[in-house]
Amino acid sequence: MNILDFNEFKELRSRGCVVVDTRKPDSYCDGFIKGSVSIFFGESFINTYHELIEDEQKVLIIADESESAELARVIKSAGIQNINGFLGKGFEAWKASGERIDMLISIDAEEFAIDYQYDEFFLIDVRTKEEYDVEHIEDSENLTLTDIEQMLVDLEENKIYYVYGNTFEEALTAASLFKRNGFERVRVVSTSCEELKQTKIPFKNKKKENSSSDFSNN
Repeated sequence: MNILDFNEFKELRSRGCVVVDTRKPDSYCDGFIKGSVSIFFGESFINTYHELIEDEQKVLIIADESESAELARVIKSAGIQNINGFLGKGFEAWKASGERIDMLISIDAEEFAIDYQYDEFFLIDVRTKEEYDVEHIEDSENLTLTDIEQMLVDLEENKIYYVYGNTFEEALTAASLFKRNGFERVRVVSTSCEELKQTKIPFKNKKKENSSSDFSNN
């Protein structure tokens, strides 16, 4: 594991290295390096990393110090070889330097249900197309994680976007890509899609639609 001091990290970042922040979602929302991508160090870390980070890209890692050694082991086991190093003392080192940081607003199910009813925004579902086709929140648009950065060129930066997914972690990764590409008016839904189904937020359900259609045809 290559530990970088602040100046080394900053220099590599200035050369175009991608910063991947592996901290927990709440920590990331409270403050992160502008332009960094959130990929939480959990069960789906390696898969998400491979989906979003190209082999030729050079990467810098922000991690909780308590998880750095285990993260380095997992990265090595997965055969990932494009990581230049970890920032020593993690995000706290960046924050203590006085360098610019960014933040991201997260909202829970209750807040989202109120906003859904009264506010105007574009709602983005970042699950797979198959999951979206089966069931999704009414008026949401499907942009999968792997398609987001290509599709953002067709969206307006000055609009408000809410992002939800199967998990808070998945939605946050997507929201971080929005932020990385200059979309400042972004909020991430911290509640999983399954939990959102327990609220009064309206979902479109393919099975229910088919059942209704069958009934009307009889």
